[in-house]
Amino acid sequence: MYFCVLASGSNGNSLYLESGDTRILLDAGLSGRQLETRLRAQCERELRDLTAVLITHEHDDHVKGLVQLAKKCQASLYMTEGTYAGLPAKARLDEPDRVVHIRAGEPFEVGGVRITPFAVSHDAEEPVAFRFDTAEGSLAVVTDLGYVSDRQRELLRGCDVYVFETNHDTEMLRAGPYPWHLKRRILGDKGHLSNVDAAYALIDILSDQPSHVYLAHLSGENNLPELAELTVEQIVLDARPELADRLRLHRTSRQAPCSAMKISRATV
Repeated sequence: MYFCVLASGSNGNSLYLESGDTRILLDAGLSGRQLETRLRAQCERELRDLTAVLITHEHDDHVKGLVQLAKKCQASLYMTEGTYAGLPAKARLDEPDRVVHIRAGEPFEVGGVRITPFAVSHDAEEPVAFRFDTAEGSLAVVTDLGYVSDRQRELLRGCDVYVFETNHDTEMLRAGPYPWHLKRRILGDKGHLSNVDAAYALIDILSDQPSHVYLAHLSGENNLPELAELTVEQIVLDARPELADRLRLHRTSRQAPCSAMKISRATV
């Protein structure tokens, strides 16, 4: 299995995952042209190659290019009923019969990939995050949530790779230019995880085996990549010093895709 974070941030989110002949795009938060360009450049794939498209929720930074994408591929489109009902007008689909409704807590399979959607606390209609499991390894993509519940921690344990939200530094957010109502939204239970929130969740989730964590959905105004990495590293390793030579942190970007990564339990 291999994957690539094509974009991560409040201006657009998308991730590509491939296992054998199964090719999955998670979220379409870039324009159709940007999705096409990044997928081709980083993964040497075309939109028409996609097997499935999964949508976490209906916010613009996750569905901006959905209509253009749907016109360029024949893939089935997986989302919850709430997400489908909440799609903004510009993301409404001409072919609703291509939509497969999924439910949190009910795993399904696409090709050889077992996909587990699970509910998250966010200010959307019926948002979910996802865990992907194959014979080669496992990946969890956990963004756009105000907190990580005990049930979610249990479900997330044992993955080889995590794409995990570190949206903001709380002090930067509180001192920043956002109006108070927006600060309250971000800090609330249906907002976004801070660097510290993510770190304490990871302390409980990470196993003793080698793991890779991609720090995701960073705010451009209320965080810094180096601050997110330093905060997570310090808090996690203070509590779990045995992970010092087993934990690998990676930065994602709002402006550019990450390098593609192969997930193999023999090499993680």
